[in-house]
Amino acid sequence: MTGPVTTDARLRLALALAHEGGRQAAGTVGADVHVDWKGPGDRVTDVDVAIQARLVERIRASFPDDGIVAEEGMAIDPGAREYVWVVDPLDGTNNFALGIPCFSVSIGILRQGLPHAGVVHDPSTGFTCSAMRGHGAMAAGRTLRLPGRPLTAASNVAVRAPLDPELTAVTVGWLRRYKVRAFGSVALHLAYAAMGALDVVLDHKATLWDIAAGAAILLEAGGTITAPSGQPLFPPSAAGYGGASMPFLAGNATACAEAIAECRAALDGPSVSAR
Repeated sequence: MTGPVTTDARLRLALALAHEGGRQAAGTVGADVHVDWKGPGDRVTDVDVAIQARLVERIRASFPDDGIVAEEGMAIDPGAREYVWVVDPLDGTNNFALGIPCFSVSIGILRQGLPHAGVVHDPSTGFTCSAMRGHGAMAAGRTLRLPGRPLTAASNVAVRAPLDPELTAVTVGWLRRYKVRAFGSVALHLAYAAMGALDVVLDHKATLWDIAAGAAILLEAGGTITAPSGQPLFPPSAAGYGGASMPFLAGNATACAEAIAECRAALDGPSVSAR
């Protein structure tokens, strides 16, 4: 990646660390990694933990005044710092643990609670997306400019399964009308949305470390990310920094406006006059 965006010291470090973490992960694909369970269907491996420890060590050494939130049990004063790094050492751990080569290293940086910069790197393919607020988003050496595009039969959507009980009717309708793409990595979903490959991404169980980097990239590309109701996601609440779910809907602005209208109608329920 070239251009003025790489002159930012934090983004340069994030890019370097994403590739370093990616090399570490790629070197263990197919190896006998140790797998634990954080919850039903939610794996963690010793590789996640090792990569995170190394990345956090490097961030603390380079920017000791910054806060850090990392998926595998790490938080350093996130609410009291101007800059907060949000680290997901392996986004798509379930894929990684199963030997499916579709996962990413995701490093986001919030400034005063808002997406400031982000890097999403897929070590299996070498694909990297990055962005910094006010300087645009880039992938494969090109600037990403995401046009608004309405939902049609050719649209691609990504929806987390099992489906959100509150939005089941909406998402089942999408599955009937649109093409479905799901890769097992929220960060990659957002990066693909920034490229225009996905028109809408809906996820009701994402967390801050899943979305911080991808949100920065998508917003700089010209896309939208909000709660499914259309309410802002950022700045996160204290619970968000602590790992609480941050349901979101993201994609190009035109498709998202259509999708938000459907979600809002479902969440609001029948009107008073219809009851």
